[in-house]
Formats: sequence, structure tokens, C-alpha cells
Amino acid sequence: HANMLPFQQNLKNQCHHATLGMATLQTTHSLHKGIATAYHCLAERNFEGNKRHPPPIHKTFNEFKVNSTTTETIQSVRHLSELTRDVETHIAETKERAYKEDEMAREELRAYSD
Repeated sequence: HANMLPFQQNLKNQCHHATLGMATLQTTHSLHKGIATAYHCLAERNFEGNKRHPPPIHKTFNEFKVNSTTTETIQSVRHLSELTRDVETHIAETKERAYKEDEMAREELRAYSD
């Protein structure tokens, strides 16, 4: 046993997480109006009956019945582009040069990727 949920349950959890994320968007967000419309369209029908070809957003809100107007909104954090970044990236020209630079580096925290 790999200590993992079955695929169907994991997929349902991911969809629920995404639906909650959409429901907690601020009213100033460009997607908020469409999300609220999707929920209210379903609520008018008491979450019964579907459109002939419902979009995915209607399917997720029909499944989880998350009301975006009664869900607490999360204030988003915006990063100004004129701020300086506190992370420096560097790519060595050769593998040997990368090993030397790694040995000479004095930073406490270093990240590597392929």
C-alpha cells in the first residue's frame, strides 16, 4: 500500500479544492461574476436537471454545491513588478563549472533543478 487514496477519490478531492478556490475569489476578480452566475443558475433549479451540454464549472458547482456568495473571500497578495527580487538565479556554462561554483557558494539555501 503506497499510502495513497484511490484515483477517483483523489480526483474528487482535487475538484473540490478547485471549486472552493473559485468560490473564494474576490468580487473584483474577473471570474467572480461567471462563478456566481453558474451557482445561481443551478440553485434556481435546486441542483436538479442540467443543461444539455453543461460547462465544467456548472458540473463542479452542481457536484459540491458551494455558494460563492456565502463563502469567505480570500484577499489576494499582489507583487509589484518594480520590487527587487530576493532570489538570484544562475546557470553555469558547464557541469564542471557548476560543481566548482557549488563548492564556493556561501548561501545557506540553494535550490537545484534539471
